[in-house]
Amino acid sequence: MDRNTFLGQADVRGFIDWLCMTLPNLDVHLRFRSSQFVKGGLSKEVIGIESVHALYCWGSGWKDYQTGQWVASTDWHSTKISLQLLRDRLATALAAKCEDTTYEACRAVLQWGGVRGAVPFLSQLRQQGRLVHYLESCRPLFSLTTGQKLSQLNSSSILRFDAGLTKIHSLIDTTGSPIYDSRVGAAIAMLYALYRVGAKVPPELRFPTGAARGAQIRDPGMLGYAKAPQFFSSSVSAHRWAQSQLELGWIIQETLMQAPTLFSGGLSERCHAFEAALFMIGYDLRCLVVTPVLPSITASVPSAERTHAKRVAGSPRASWVPTSVPFPQTLRDYLECSKSFGHAVEMTDFAQWQAQVKSRKPSTARAYCAPLRSSELDLASFTLADLDLIACGGAKGLKALSAGASEFVSGDEWEQVYLANVYLCGRATQLASKHSVSPADLLVRAGFAGRTSTAKLILRIGEALGQHFDLLVDARPTVHFDAFFDKALSDLDDDLRGALSV
Repeated sequence: MDRNTFLGQADVRGFIDWLCMTLPNLDVHLRFRSSQFVKGGLSKEVIGIESVHALYCWGSGWKDYQTGQWVASTDWHSTKISLQLLRDRLATALAAKCEDTTYEACRAVLQWGGVRGAVPFLSQLRQQGRLVHYLESCRPLFSLTTGQKLSQLNSSSILRFDAGLTKIHSLIDTTGSPIYDSRVGAAIAMLYALYRVGAKVPPELRFPTGAARGAQIRDPGMLGYAKAPQFFSSSVSAHRWAQSQLELGWIIQETLMQAPTLFSGGLSERCHAFEAALFMIGYDLRCLVVTPVLPSITASVPSAERTHAKRVAGSPRASWVPTSVPFPQTLRDYLECSKSFGHAVEMTDFAQWQAQVKSRKPSTARAYCAPLRSSELDLASFTLADLDLIACGGAKGLKALSAGASEFVSGDEWEQVYLANVYLCGRATQLASKHSVSPADLLVRAGFAGRTSTAKLILRIGEALGQHFDLLVDARPTVHFDAFFDKALSDLDDDLRGALSV
């Protein structure tokens, strides 16, 4: 479908009409816990999506590689200035067709967004001399004013998509293409779910989303509505996620054209203001729901702001308990497999190789892929030389895994569970020794595990991976641990400390 065909569907027309009527009077109660992105938290009841937008906050920043200056942002005004500078940096680098500066500009976008996942992928494209060409080839696919069809965003044209790449593609675009992360996806999925309550035509839309790092809800299904497809699952491929960005852009643009008084400025600027408001709503979908469809699900959730395991009916997507794998053997096996292919392999190939070469059961082989997939260590995006370093471990292996970055990057989304386990193991062990409690009991108290056995799994996995990269010794943090994690996971630390005070 092209833009006109997509917008011509009865369900899409109905949803846009509903948005035009509903958004100016939307009743929202924003409740944010304090974090590195929202200092001091936020609790505010407002009416209308423009009032939501007025409360936009994202405490972040990035180092300008041209000037060496730190570019900070907090509210929408400072964020607009920051994003415009990032757009300028990207545009200049792409116009010059410079691989290195384009890569630096992309890294700056990811630093602002607090995401890391795309770094190995971008680094590999740069090393191959294909980064500029790839981003330029994607540019028209996300434009809201070209005549492309959704089918043109496919597995051949979209090689990868995640919370970092959606930001890069959005900033390269000049027509208002939105950033589509878990928060934006959650918000539009929830609004669509509310619209569908009274809709008379068959449903046509499915907006994907992802889980939050904290106790927030980002799936309407957790509130009793239709479940949203989840990022990094078989139902949401990379190109399907990219298509969702384009679909949302078309819907936002058409809504604003039909509601000319919503937001101010040019159409592209208004589109991004709309997106920013969705970003705020999507932090926790309970901000839109006065009486949940399934009240029993959410009755105890407010008291679980520090109780991760109980956040929404025991949702496994919200858990910090990993799939058990033997580190560092799994890293060595993946290297061996990739060398036999001559390149880093996808997880399906690795699973088949394990079954054939290591005689592992299919279920075991799939489980051993868990820490290597794109939302975790993302090993398929590395070169064989980097994989060799990663398999050897130590400081050099950690640097290779981080694509040269010296610090852990932690955003707002539920990912990098295995590295978070390293942090939980180190900090739980450190804090527990000072308060006459076992590390496992502390993890259970803080809600990171439901019982002692799963807490011990977090500790075992965290210690094995942490020791491999010289982050832990006997489960205790090393100097590398402090330098690598710094304050990136301070919210998890707050939860651990909070459990000690109960």
